[in-house]
Amino acid sequence: MRVTKGGTDMWCPGCKQIATCKAVPAAQVTFDAADYGQRKYYATHSDIQFFQRGRECLSCGHEFVSAEVDSGFLEELIELRNALSTIKSNAEAYVKESAAASKSLDQLSESLGVLRALSVYKRADG
Repeated sequence: MRVTKGGTDMWCPGCKQIATCKAVPAAQVTFDAADYGQRKYYATHSDIQFFQRGRECLSCGHEFVSAEVDSGFLEELIELRNALSTIKSNAEAYVKESAAASKSLDQLSESLGVLRALSVYKRADG
């Protein structure tokens, strides 16, 4: 005979202990219809995907959302990605501006060379 306990043993943030918690729709816990599905992703980073489930503790009745990855970790990952993107963009702008500045310096050096040649020519002519 198969005996089931009606849930999964996990840490309940309500009663602060390992307790049997059953799965419930996450939307029931968050009151957000967008949380109906278990597979989640960030709109700005669709390649970051994870699963979440609504849970209800059978000991204390506390409802919470569990995920396979800590949401703080995912938020930090996104923050780091955004910072890296900004650094990359700034580096690309720096390289572009450096190339433009180098070209301007080359042109200035060429102009100074022409001026030097003119002053030598005027001294020799005069």
